[in-house]
Amino acid sequence: MKRTILPLMFVLFSAVAFAGDDWKSYFKNNEVEILYRKADCNDDANGIHQQKVLLKVVNLQNKKVEVFYTKELTFSKAEAAASAPDVREFSVTLEPNATVEGDCKVRDNRLFIFSKHLNFNGTELKKFDLKNISVKHIQ
Repeated sequence: MKRTILPLMFVLFSAVAFAGDDWKSYFKNNEVEILYRKADCNDDANGIHQQKVLLKVVNLQNKKVEVFYTKELTFSKAEAAASAPDVREFSVTLEPNATVEGDCKVRDNRLFIFSKHLNFNGTELKKFDLKNISVKHIQ
């Protein structure tokens, strides 16, 4: 009986631990796919505890491409809400059939969006949009 319960418990705990790693598709065409997920990012050494929206860009082709997109971000602070959303342009270059993704350790703002601080109250991301997504083939 113990032999069956222990492996079953391991599988259940593993499933719960990886449940937060689920990527959601934001955009997909026949060239690329862009996915996202939320992650709690903790840098204990520097006292930084933030939630971020991580981005993953997948090249679905056997050609090198550059993917262009605009991040349009809306935050909760009163002065930010009264003004226009924060809009910035980015691009990512991908080798054939390659994937690049944001993570908590790399501070590449092309591949993440700040969501909120986890250790104090402050501004918080209310909405994000990726707009003007385009793909350019690179020779």
